[in-house]
Amino acid sequence: MYVLRMSFKRIALLMGKNIGYNRDVIEGIYAFSQKRKNWLFHDASPKLESIEWLQEWKPDGIIAHLYDAKIARAIEALNVPIVSTTDSLAELNYPLADVNQFKVGEMAAEYLSGLRLRNFGYLGSETMQYSKQRFSGFNDLIEGEVHRCWVEYLPRIADVRVIRSMQDKIRAWLSSLPKPVGVFCSNDVPARDLADICLELGIRVPEEVAILGVDNDLVECRLSRPPLSSIEIPSARIGYGAAEILDKLMSEDKGTMSVYQPDPIRVVERESTSMHAVADPELRKALVYIKSNFSTIESVNEIVAQTSLGRRSLERKFRMILDGSILDILNKSRIEFAKSLLSDSKVDLSVTKIADACGYNASRRFTELFKLSTKLSPSEYARLHRVHY
Repeated sequence: MYVLRMSFKRIALLMGKNIGYNRDVIEGIYAFSQKRKNWLFHDASPKLESIEWLQEWKPDGIIAHLYDAKIARAIEALNVPIVSTTDSLAELNYPLADVNQFKVGEMAAEYLSGLRLRNFGYLGSETMQYSKQRFSGFNDLIEGEVHRCWVEYLPRIADVRVIRSMQDKIRAWLSSLPKPVGVFCSNDVPARDLADICLELGIRVPEEVAILGVDNDLVECRLSRPPLSSIEIPSARIGYGAAEILDKLMSEDKGTMSVYQPDPIRVVERESTSMHAVADPELRKALVYIKSNFSTIESVNEIVAQTSLGRRSLERKFRMILDGSILDILNKSRIEFAKSLLSDSKVDLSVTKIADACGYNASRRFTELFKLSTKLSPSEYARLHRVHY
């Protein structure tokens, strides 16, 4: 009697799990692996000491977060298919799955410009490819000068002397910036450091410095004081795409796509950029009420009633300071909440129920407004941003 044995594929994952982006990427890789029951995983940090066990384990393919040229060259000698999940190294010639970096920068520019700021800064690495691309997308859409501060942020820096030197550089740069200023940071890690330095120097966030990060890493964003606003990227979708590319490479599919770069999802607004921090007290009252009650507000008059102003006066403040009507800002809050529901794989609601959860009585009206904002229908948006488990 013969027993049919499954032929396993050994997949090495070289990505530090202390980074939120990598943890989410691994979720996407796992989702794809449910279609390939013969995938066997082994994971380690992307460090040179991991190469020795890789040589012994003999992987059939590797998915790696490659930000170090030495490691990239070392694993190349293994002569197996490799997919990178970070566009960090300009000279890297591996297939790539990562977010569209220029679009990340453009989204940051549109968001910070929408806060009616006139001064802007960028904090990031001058050597990491993704950081330079994010700055380029940001700089292209900003009207006026963007004040730059280049610091070499890697996933984690252990050398205390390097950290202190970087922080001293940021302090000096921050003190020299014209204020109020909106600062776009290449990732949530430097954004959190910037918020800490502002706290140390007595600089108010977001009144004097509005801070926006990237990755929506909940650990970094929530531990920051104040909590960080951040651009959410489709990390799980990137992991799924990386696994899909690797699967085709291992099967020697000559038509394999070598680059997968989906657009960022949205800005997740928290206190570090919140519009609630606007100087005008009446406008702030209205915005706080919208943020807390957008799903139950039945008319604009309900918002006006939270202030001491008449509707015409409040409308004038909204248009002058926020460049939109009261209804525009209410709809923006509702659509952002809808995006979060539609991109969450764990939420399984019909369009009608999502419309109701956002405060719309008619799903048709919700769909019209959603498409006007995103250029996609709710169902198209969900298909683009969800990873199905």
